[in-house]
Amino acid sequence: FSYDARDPKDIKFVPLTPDDKGEFMSSDLLNFYETDASAKHLKPYVSIIKDSPVYPVILDANETVLSLPPIINGDHSKITLGTKNVFIECTATDLTKANIVLDTVVTMFSEYCAKPFTVEPVTVQY
Repeated sequence: FSYDARDPKDIKFVPLTPDDKGEFMSSDLLNFYETDASAKHLKPYVSIIKDSPVYPVILDANETVLSLPPIINGDHSKITLGTKNVFIECTATDLTKANIVLDTVVTMFSEYCAKPFTVEPVTVQY
């Protein structure tokens, strides 16, 4: 995976929400989240990146958009009952809070591992 910053015009993907509207350009998606009642739970986060000249984006090796953090994950990487491997990423503006959230989520997910409470750490390269 790669975590990058890209021009909003260069980010196009199918988000988890809404699940019935297909592909969005990132700027159109943020406008949708600001105005549509069905996305009111995401509206408070839009201002974090909306006016930025670049948006954070997580991509796979094929340049498929997996997430537009900290706003929404993509449909391409959604978890299903058949999911075997989960990559947990946490984006925040406060490192201490990010570590607390990450530790909590990883611990909760690890309960359901083949060998409970085991995780595989990864190295982040800046």
